[in-house]
Amino acid sequence: MAYEDGATAIEVRNLTRVYQTGRNGDQVRANDDLTFSIARGEVFGLLGANGAGKTTLVSQLLGLVRPTSGSIRIEGVDVVSDPEAVKAMTGFLPQTGLSMRLVEVRRALHYTGRLRGQSEKEARHQTTELIEELGLESVADRYVDQLSGGMMRLANFGMALMGRTRLLILDEPTNELDPRNRRLIWDMVARRSLTEGTTVVLVTHNVLEAEKAVHRVGVMHGGRLTALGTPGELKATLGDKVRMELFVKDSESLKPAEMSLLERVGSVVPGGREGVYLVHSDPESMPDLVKAVTSDLGMARVDDFKLSRPTLEDVYLSMDGGDSAAPIPELVAKPLPAPEPAVPVARLPLKERARRLLVDFKYLWLEQMLEVRTTWTWSLLFGLLMPVAMVFGLSRIGGGLNDPTSLLYIVSGAAIFSVATEGVATLAQRIGVIKTDGMMVYYASLPISKASFVGALVLSRLILIMPGLITPMVAAGLMYDVDFTISPALLLVLPLSCLALSAIGLAIGTLINSMDLIVVITNLLIFVLLLAAPVLIPPESLPLPLQVLGYLLPPTYAADALRHTLSGDLGAAFTLDIVVLTAMTVFGLAGAARWIRWRLA
Repeated sequence: MAYEDGATAIEVRNLTRVYQTGRNGDQVRANDDLTFSIARGEVFGLLGANGAGKTTLVSQLLGLVRPTSGSIRIEGVDVVSDPEAVKAMTGFLPQTGLSMRLVEVRRALHYTGRLRGQSEKEARHQTTELIEELGLESVADRYVDQLSGGMMRLANFGMALMGRTRLLILDEPTNELDPRNRRLIWDMVARRSLTEGTTVVLVTHNVLEAEKAVHRVGVMHGGRLTALGTPGELKATLGDKVRMELFVKDSESLKPAEMSLLERVGSVVPGGREGVYLVHSDPESMPDLVKAVTSDLGMARVDDFKLSRPTLEDVYLSMDGGDSAAPIPELVAKPLPAPEPAVPVARLPLKERARRLLVDFKYLWLEQMLEVRTTWTWSLLFGLLMPVAMVFGLSRIGGGLNDPTSLLYIVSGAAIFSVATEGVATLAQRIGVIKTDGMMVYYASLPISKASFVGALVLSRLILIMPGLITPMVAAGLMYDVDFTISPALLLVLPLSCLALSAIGLAIGTLINSMDLIVVITNLLIFVLLLAAPVLIPPESLPLPLQVLGYLLPPTYAADALRHTLSGDLGAAFTLDIVVLTAMTVFGLAGAARWIRWRLA
């Protein structure tokens, strides 16, 4: 039984998305003129093989992919015009899992609620409620990634429910769950649908489970809806048939002659796994079907068989591919009534938007800091010991490079090299992991801004980076009793150097999709800094090509600015360094904001 108030939650009209693929610019229709609606409180199952267009449709519902043509409205809000309003009312559970994997379960739920706009009191209350409802009390204070696959899926499901959203989009929500917890998930979905009017879009390959959980089903093939209706309506398309599920011994395939034998008394399609076949036959042919299996095919080939009424899985398999995937006229979407005007979304006052930005930044930063806490000790040691080792080792090359000029280059170079290692390489690789693990889609589905996300990532690295900037100065002062000029300009140079290098690392990580390539490029950059750029080495000591190359890299200007500050020479060259670092910071952050796949694409 569904929640009934007569309202439409989702309205899709003539939705089409065309992608350009290949070198020849061939066009692929991921969605092809989809038109359907979903009632408020309805549990709607979306079925289809890989490549059927389900993922593209979900991305469009979330406002992540712009339709080539057509429209989507969720609770009256136009998704293209107001994607942020739609994200604020939508909970999303992707198949790949969520972020916050190195955060305790309790914190993961609480932080998600705050990022969805809940107050502190509301987030804490629902966190406690869900931990109890999902049976997570025993693991509430354990890291999410330390849980078993099933318990992690339950925690992720709880995160999707935080915020008491009006729409839930669940992609294979019962993956890795045992039968008891699968039933728990479906009971929770049904309860929210019936009592709270939560609309649920369920994307799944588990057709048998979907049949018990959904009110209506849409079957997709080739970007089109081939059928749309209740499970009963879809099963009626098979007529008054008898279903036999046939298990071949040793999971072998039927031979062509054996297939022909069965096709004389019914239609045969492969089942959900190897060695399983579904045979549909008229009731009057059932004795002939049993005889064909037990006598003609022979029990030596048959492990087991079961007779039953057709299921939704039979309908799905009968439509999966070939000519049978053509739409069934009586089971495709009926024309929708004329659309109502889109609901205008009131913009928050500037003060409230600023408050939301700070809240988002706070909890994203806390998440990032908690993510690195398992390795922060090693990162901090690296940031402290590596600059000290560089100052100690490089100052003893040859006859000893401990004159003031050499020490100035060694100290500034060691500081910037340490920052580049943490800021460029580590941050670029962190973004690469977020993308390759599928977490970026989850962040993009939250009602947060890119500014808060990028700011939280960068600031979480700055705290680990900053000690590496200061350590070389202290080490050189202790080893050689050298006096550097400590001026207020350091308060500008140090954070600006960190920002510039972090911005470049962020840009590299967002621009490049291959994790292996990110590692190669960042390591190459560090290698160039160490051996071939005027960071540790005076420019006049390098060949002209390397000088030119060095001045294309932000670390060169950061090292130069630090040297001018420590020597007290704050002239035109220092001003140029600051201008370049500022420009590179803006360029890096703007590039990262542009290349992160976030809003409509």
